[in-house]
Amino acid sequence: MLKINEELKNLGIKPNKNLGQNFLIRKSKIKKISELISEHKSQEVLEIGPGLGALTSEIINKKKSIICIEKDKNLYEYLNIKFKENKNIKLLNEDILKTDFSQFNKRNLLIFGNLPYNISSKILNKYMDFFLNSEIDGIFMFQKEVADKILKKKTKASQLSIRSNYFFNIKEVLKLKEIDFWPPPKIKSSLLYFSPKKVSFSQKNMKNLSTFLSISFSSNRKTIINNLITKYDKKKTLKILSKLNIDPILRPEKIKPELFIELFKELEIIDCC
Repeated sequence: MLKINEELKNLGIKPNKNLGQNFLIRKSKIKKISELISEHKSQEVLEIGPGLGALTSEIINKKKSIICIEKDKNLYEYLNIKFKENKNIKLLNEDILKTDFSQFNKRNLLIFGNLPYNISSKILNKYMDFFLNSEIDGIFMFQKEVADKILKKKTKASQLSIRSNYFFNIKEVLKLKEIDFWPPPKIKSSLLYFSPKKVSFSQKNMKNLSTFLSISFSSNRKTIINNLITKYDKKKTLKILSKLNIDPILRPEKIKPELFIELFKELEIIDCC
């Protein structure tokens, strides 16, 4: 394992819990992830939260360029020193949730991130929203519970699983244990690979879909019809539910995820592109 504890001590910094800092230290896992990134067809990599640059060091000479977004000022300054001789790296001291993705190449890019657990869903949603209908793959690390929801390993539907599986092909490429990180989190993790599907859907439709799903899941204790009639006409909604063979008294989490997209299309007038 990497002597990360000593490295951080020499820098005079400690892992920031508020930023969800759990550094990957298992060399075998670092190698597997770096190989996955290095072998990808893209020549440019956007890395979210590089930390101490363990993975960055493995891939920096195998890609045309690397952009690293690090919110922690101390780590950002450390990375500037560590990679000062490398001309193909760009470091940004920014909050990924506030970063403007329009500045990045939409054609020849791979996005990777060991995502902070507390904002991993928000980052994934931002990725899905912005890179809709693109060819930008994403490789993201999540806590196992979130990964299982995304992969639909749980029977309950969720806003995240519905959105992600409709627009992306998703597969689990690596399982990680608590001891693979320092400090070790109290939960296991999973690395998921996202590849965009060819789905005709506009940015406006995506925004409307997000609103629709928020309404549908506004209260898991209420039935789907009681949630939907806060916005939609009850008579029309019941008719559409019947057409789709959805029991109106079901709770939203009990409805098959793929039916929500059909329900959305029936209830909303959507653009064709």
